[in-house]
Amino acid sequence: MNPAARDEYLTTEVLTAAPQKLQLLLIEGAIRFGRQAELHWKSRENEAAFKALIRCQEIVTQLIAGLAENLDSPLVRQISSVYAFIYRTVVSAAFHHDANKLAEALRVLEIERDTWQQACERLGTKRAETSATSNRRIDADSPLVINLPAGNESYSSLSFEA
Repeated sequence: MNPAARDEYLTTEVLTAAPQKLQLLLIEGAIRFGRQAELHWKSRENEAAFKALIRCQEIVTQLIAGLAENLDSPLVRQISSVYAFIYRTVVSAAFHHDANKLAEALRVLEIERDTWQQACERLGTKRAETSATSNRRIDADSPLVINLPAGNESYSSLSFEA
């Protein structure tokens, strides 16, 4: 697939996605960069592995930032602590060049991915049923809001691509 077409497809997918799908896309991106780091380490491409791990860390940071508004909820605090564990483990893996630590973080991310895939499937079905019975439609002009940490412009170029 040509890069321009892929970029356009990804942009459309993100701008039209439900919140649970956006969460899933972030988790999949973190896993993808973690897997890239593993491959780079095996090829002794340490700089490329480090860059992939940084991208993984940035995505996990975005996952945490998306929860920041709702930290009063016990469930959100639990999820936040899971993401904090993943972040610390990825940082430790990068610092110590520890493939086992990275594998541990990726296992947790894969569990999260499976959970969010199920949520997307269930909520997608319910949303389709609700839309069919109430004839509601999604407003394409409504803005996509992503909460970013204040004062940190490095997230403005966060992407899902390798």
